[in-house]
Amino acid sequence: MRSQGGFVLFGLLLVLAVLCHSGYSLQCYSCINPVPECTTVTNCTPNFDACLRTIAGPRIYHQCWKFEDCTFGRISELLGEAELQYSCCKTDKCNHEQDQSHGTTLSGKTVFLLVTPFLAAAWNFYV
Repeated sequence: MRSQGGFVLFGLLLVLAVLCHSGYSLQCYSCINPVPECTTVTNCTPNFDACLRTIAGPRIYHQCWKFEDCTFGRISELLGEAELQYSCCKTDKCNHEQDQSHGTTLSGKTVFLLVTPFLAAAWNFYV
């Protein structure tokens, strides 16, 4: 009977993992024109997995970005800027100037991985 409970727990955790990830897209601040204060939030398409914030002189860019393209050369080429500072991040709305503290954040996957052992232990006590 105990092994059947393990299969049920595994099934529930699998469904939970799928539901936590399905339909999710990264949200970034994104403004068409470079502005210091961007308040427009957009849902990035699946091929954009990072938020970009670039400062080039008086212009500040906010947009969805591919993390693999988060290099000085690629950003400079695509934005047409020779001198710039940039940061790429992978959590919702992290490309806002107030969010540049470089603090630690936990993604949904990380939280799921941390909670799973506790759920399994609680299930073993229940069964």
